[in-house]
Amino acid sequence: MNWRLSFSAIMGLAALAVLACGPSGDPATRGGVIGPAVERPDELAGLLDLPSLVGEVVFPWSEVVIERQAGDITIGVLVANTSDRRRRGMMYWNGLPPESGMIFIWEQTRARSGGFWNQKVPIDLNVAWLGRDGSILEFSTLLAEDETIKSPQQEYFFVLEMPRGRFEELGIRVGDRVSIPETLLPK
Repeated sequence: MNWRLSFSAIMGLAALAVLACGPSGDPATRGGVIGPAVERPDELAGLLDLPSLVGEVVFPWSEVVIERQAGDITIGVLVANTSDRRRRGMMYWNGLPPESGMIFIWEQTRARSGGFWNQKVPIDLNVAWLGRDGSILEFSTLLAEDETIKSPQQEYFFVLEMPRGRFEELGIRVGDRVSIPETLLPK
């Protein structure tokens, strides 16, 4: 056997071994950025504690603006805009950087019977139920690891989740409006 053939065979096997191991690095730092955000925060690293037998779901990062009486505030968000991302949600996230959350985006209005729970989520969350125009209709609290389904009193179109207490700390109230950029909306 010629040495070039042996070298090619060894390199081919090495490449297959690397691919078989899957993506490397911290899964919280993958996912890219959707404008208007320009970069993914370094503080996401280490916040996702994904068990070894659970497949990775990658979330892009972006920003929304919350229009409130005290002045507008920009919130960084993980974007849950596909069925896989919405199904996974905040499962296995141990926290989020300050002034950040997760935005859930659908293609149509959601019935009020479609609720949220905190299965496999190790932190307490607050949920802001949003109308089609992004206005905050009401809030709910989800306790860590609790499988109790919480639903709003009315139909909703989007959901913004943040660690428990952050909406209050930031002075975000019912009636404030979450401005969701066109880049995040379904086509």
